[in-house]
Amino acid sequence: MPKVRPLLPLVVFFLVLSAVVFHLTLRAIAQTPSERDAAVQKLLADLEATRSRYANVPRKDGEFLNLLVKATQAKNVLEIGTSNGYSAIWICLGLEETGGKLTTIEINPRRVQEAKANLSKAGLAHRVTFLEGDAHKVVERLPGPFDFIFIDADKGNEMDYFNKLFPKLQPGGVIVLHNAIRFQNQMKAYLDHVSNHPQLNTVILSLTMDDGFAVSYKKRK
Repeated sequence: MPKVRPLLPLVVFFLVLSAVVFHLTLRAIAQTPSERDAAVQKLLADLEATRSRYANVPRKDGEFLNLLVKATQAKNVLEIGTSNGYSAIWICLGLEETGGKLTTIEINPRRVQEAKANLSKAGLAHRVTFLEGDAHKVVERLPGPFDFIFIDADKGNEMDYFNKLFPKLQPGGVIVLHNAIRFQNQMKAYLDHVSNHPQLNTVILSLTMDDGFAVSYKKRK
């Protein structure tokens, strides 16, 4: 007669497993949106303490990126210059509302890892695809189309990005360039080009009265 295995160990196993699942579910329910928001805000504050080291945008500019993503209902965002992920967090907080995704490019391998860790801490890793390498080369193989492009990388080389990405920017989309005031001399070729481009409406604006953005809208017609 074949042996019948005792059921008690199996029953105990499933009881323990059920208890663990129940406990984790309660923890997830207990973590209210306000608590999650508070955790993200603390992370942002921690990153702001090292802003100069990573050349991140100031908080007001991060808030503006977040607002612009939501206002344009962006779904497919490209960021050039990830750094440690500070601006990506602001962008992805906006994408949580629109349901969109961010592709972000960074040439420094260490910063890519830092950015991945920070987006994970913020609970936003599911919104991001990280690409490591020289953005001038990486953008060539990206299919697009994008409805929101944020450029915050090597100053003075914006025209190369523009020439490669403008055909991949869908009508109604925006290109947002940071440091358009502080580095306006290095960016003169780009700023003159987008200001006079027949398919673009461009404004230069500042939220900090120190530096700011060039925001270019691609006309639908």
